[in-house]
Amino acid sequence: MSDLEDEADFVIVGTGAGGATAARVLSAAGHSVVMLEEGARLVTADRPRDLLGAMAQAFRDMGTNATEGASPLPLLQARCVGGATAINSGIIWRLPDEVRREWSERRGLGELVDERGLSEAFDAIEGELEITDTAPSLWGGNATLMARGAEALGLVGKAIARNASRCKGSAQCLQGCPGEARQSMDVSYVPRAIRQGARLHARARVDRVRFDGGRATGVEGAVLDAERRVVGALRVRARRAVIVAASAVQSPVILWRSGLRGPVGETFMAHPGCAVVGRFDEPVGMGFGATQAYEVPLRERRMKLESISLPPEMIAARLPGAGPAWQERLAHLDHVAQWAVQVRMEAVGRVRPAWFGRGGEASVRYAPTRADMMRVREGVATLCRMMFAAGAREVYPGIAGVRSVLRDPSEVALVEAREHPQSHYSMMASHLFASCPAGADPATSAVGPDLAVHGVNGLYVMDSSALPTNLGVNPQHSIMGVTWRAAERLAQRTESAATRCVGAVRETAASVPLSSRTGAA
Repeated sequence: MSDLEDEADFVIVGTGAGGATAARVLSAAGHSVVMLEEGARLVTADRPRDLLGAMAQAFRDMGTNATEGASPLPLLQARCVGGATAINSGIIWRLPDEVRREWSERRGLGELVDERGLSEAFDAIEGELEITDTAPSLWGGNATLMARGAEALGLVGKAIARNASRCKGSAQCLQGCPGEARQSMDVSYVPRAIRQGARLHARARVDRVRFDGGRATGVEGAVLDAERRVVGALRVRARRAVIVAASAVQSPVILWRSGLRGPVGETFMAHPGCAVVGRFDEPVGMGFGATQAYEVPLRERRMKLESISLPPEMIAARLPGAGPAWQERLAHLDHVAQWAVQVRMEAVGRVRPAWFGRGGEASVRYAPTRADMMRVREGVATLCRMMFAAGAREVYPGIAGVRSVLRDPSEVALVEAREHPQSHYSMMASHLFASCPAGADPATSAVGPDLAVHGVNGLYVMDSSALPTNLGVNPQHSIMGVTWRAAERLAQRTESAATRCVGAVRETAASVPLSSRTGAA
């Protein structure tokens, strides 16, 4: 057994886009910071190159988490230093302006999402994380074919902006960039914060926040070994504030276990999606290029189409047929392309602790609406048409009850012929939001415009759970920009408070007669 105790000005729970950015800003301002991460600190060079091995190391429960209900929806979550940034493709989107205005005007976030201030934060992040559009030379066959299909249908697509200007096209983002070109938090802001004086404790699971007189004073939990067995108690004190940045699933769980209720966990939102696979006469070469390099934003239709490359062992599972038919398609695996649709769903779910499970486990209830599923169907049909427009000889829509192999564009009508329930699609959700939403009204929001938990001193939430609505774009950059703004303001307020305190002490000392001070000394 090995207990862990520590103390700092700020204790940050989680090392993903939110937690690492907060650590980077606060440590740069001269504050002492402790970062706590439930997962391991992985060495990129030692991470398995096969996706299943990588998932076993870095994904929460190897990607098997799912919503509850009649049609479970897989929820992809990271559990490692760097959080989701260590297992995603590094896609960068600034917060859409119409969303920013809604947050400002309807949610009362005002200064937090001020256009100029937020733009300056994005500029700083983009410069530090080497963000650039993916060059066509790094698209690979998968993205190049998608661009061809989009152009043929008159759809406006573009190269994906990513935090990987030195990308070599290894198509291994999900396993951890082998050359660390992608500036995920585990190779950028976490080590930067450490250089600035912050401390990191990995395999340190936080179960709850500790309070004293209505103020957050620290956290407690467990120290884990490599097999996730408890080997000690965790107690870390926060002199100024606790910042929870553990994800849209785990953050509300921690707050619930800490006794906080109200809107906490009541407004879970997501971007579920699914993929379409196509077979081409020409080699596609999915093993080269950025994992995700090209996208077709369709914001007016509440969806986004993306190219996404997977390693052979994963894409082979998407091939239809059995026996000789499946083997024949497997023999031509290098001729296969895969594109996905992410839907900005209207559905709102709920997150609660799984009281009878292991510490930190969550219960998530979430069910897409009928309108959401209509958009999924529309997105799949659009991808199928793009595949044929790009020259596919076969398209595999992946919908139960629909012909598994389409060989002519006219057959896409089979996808659209009727509504399909969620259970008929191979769907998953990777962008999770809004379970601890920010807003001025405590009745409808868990945290205020400064991301401080309503009614509690010294407790903040700075991750995707604090984003008050579904974005419709990849959230990493928005999380970082909003967190940067909140952390900057927190650092300034804390510094001002400390300056006032020092000033008051000096003023008091100056008012005491020198003889009295000397005698006291």
